Amino acid sequence: MKQATRSLLQGLLLSCLSASVLAASMDASNQEGINAGKSADGTTSADPNGYFDNYSADAPQRGYYSGPTQTSSNIDVKGQTELSGSDLGQTARESYVNNPADKLSYDSDMMKYSDEIRENANAITGVNGSQCVAQELNKTTWTTHRCEMATPLSQSCTRKATIVTTGSYEEYGTQLVLNARDVTGRKLDNWWMQYDFVVPEDGTISSGTWEFLYPREPSYHGSRLDYSIQAFGQTIRTKINYSGTLSIPAQKVTQGQVISVLFRYNTDGHYESGRDGTMNSLANGTQVLRITFPMQAVRDTVTAGIEWTNSCPADMGDAVKMSEVCSDPGGTRSVTVGGKAYSLYSDCWGYTTQWNVFEDDTNTCRAYIDNPNCSEGTRTCTQKIGNLCVYSQLTYQCAHTVKSTGYVCGSEFYCSDGSCSAMQAGQNQNFEAAVSQLAALAAAGKDFAGMDPNQVTAFTGKAMACRKSAAGFSNCCKSGGWGQSAGLAHCNTEEKEIGTGKEKKLVVKVGSYCSKKVLGVCLQQKEGYCVFDSKLARIVQEQGRRDQLGISFGSGESPDCRGIKVAELQGIKFDHIDFSDFYDDLNSNIKLPDQDALNQRITSDIQNSLKSGD
Repeated sequence: MKQATRSLLQGLLLSCLSASVLAASMDASNQEGINAGKSADGTTSADPNGYFDNYSADAPQRGYYSGPTQTSSNIDVKGQTELSGSDLGQTARESYVNNPADKLSYDSDMMKYSDEIRENANAITGVNGSQCVAQELNKTTWTTHRCEMATPLSQSCTRKATIVTTGSYEEYGTQLVLNARDVTGRKLDNWWMQYDFVVPEDGTISSGTWEFLYPREPSYHGSRLDYSIQAFGQTIRTKINYSGTLSIPAQKVTQGQVISVLFRYNTDGHYESGRDGTMNSLANGTQVLRITFPMQAVRDTVTAGIEWTNSCPADMGDAVKMSEVCSDPGGTRSVTVGGKAYSLYSDCWGYTTQWNVFEDDTNTCRAYIDNPNCSEGTRTCTQKIGNLCVYSQLTYQCAHTVKSTGYVCGSEFYCSDGSCSAMQAGQNQNFEAAVSQLAALAAAGKDFAGMDPNQVTAFTGKAMACRKSAAGFSNCCKSGGWGQSAGLAHCNTEEKEIGTGKEKKLVVKVGSYCSKKVLGVCLQQKEGYCVFDSKLARIVQEQGRRDQLGISFGSGESPDCRGIKVAELQGIKFDHIDFSDFYDDLNSNIKLPDQDALNQRITSDIQNSLKSGD
């Protein structure tokens, strides 16, 4: 018991010692802070170099801030410019717009069959259960399909006004000249004359010179009479053709300040005529009364104006201007430079403009996108505007699963129907693809039959164009809705034919171009197409001529829809063409015999055979 008590006391003692040491340390730190505070006199300032690495007092971003009185800034315009113009910004936008998200569908047959295999693993491998277990077998094959997809692109651009100043305040040397001839004198009491001078600009003047001259006779000094000059609190008495120094302390003068100089002819008779004669002589230059001061003036060359900055996130090219609204209301705004405020008025300080850069609703990939058994393979951009892809050619890979039933007995599988052999062949026995290839060759043969193979061509199309992207104008290049949309009533016959051809999958888009431009601004765009008579013609032209042989369809303004020559047709690999768009037409034209008629024929044949004894 005593040992335990002793241990407890030792522990408490050590705790107290530790607490005392900690308290002493805190007291020392506290005292250090108090001493530091007392030593500060209120005029010290922190040195940023001591706190921040690579500190610069003249960072490039300083240009975005023009002081606390700045009311307009173009930092948002600069940011948008960086986003659309810098390599990093372009890469980010291109990656976001052009790269679609990966699609993983849990509704696909492959995912469902994978779950079934996992759930029935024991039965498949014969680990448990009866000797023979009924089992369903699945075999998946893949087909590749080509399609095209457009991405409409509209851009919102801004035009922002900011007040900018040019010039500066600069000090320069000049003179302040007070010449009596330059102003009109006025008469005072006691025959004095007063001349008032207005200071033209701010500055500092110092001691100068005075002059009273008679230019016609520089050596003449007059009679016994003299003249009095009063300026800057001093009085000077002089005769004609004398000059001297007027000593004054250096002093500031301001623009608009009035400096008065008094002058008197000290005659002893004829006072009025002497004064009036002197005023006339000073006015016409016969006599000269002039005081000149050296002056250090400040020249203000600062002028303010409104500068407009355009910001668009993409290359507008032949974009069509759809609308423009004032997004920053007008009024008077000011900036302060060198302590002086400059105010300017604008009806609007910022506009937001909507541009239609690219308008197209082509999407022949919809069936594959909606099919959970299809996944995107490759995507090739075939048309770009700036760094943004607006038209792409895609390939999709689609899974086709064949089912077969049978029994698993031990390690052997026994097929219970005739589909196992097709599964073992490892190929998709696509009857439609084979018939489509034969149909394409047959259609070409009809064009070539009885004609000179060097002159005739097959699958010839027709060049057409439609209007789109015009302010206040419906798109006459739509891919659907031609039977329902009243807004398309004004479209012409050719445009309606293109629309109908799109719905029937008979057209190939060649390109777009600006068809109407005024003062460098595109007012209307058009699209050029090749329109064919059948899906077979379009498929062979598109995938055979363009994709395999690399023969272009020309330009949107001048489509080349010529037929395919015999030599060119021989170079096309028909087993590489995707005819899936033709399958619906093929299946709809297959006519099966009427079941009742077939039954009657079989019954009739049997009865006839019985009657004849066969």
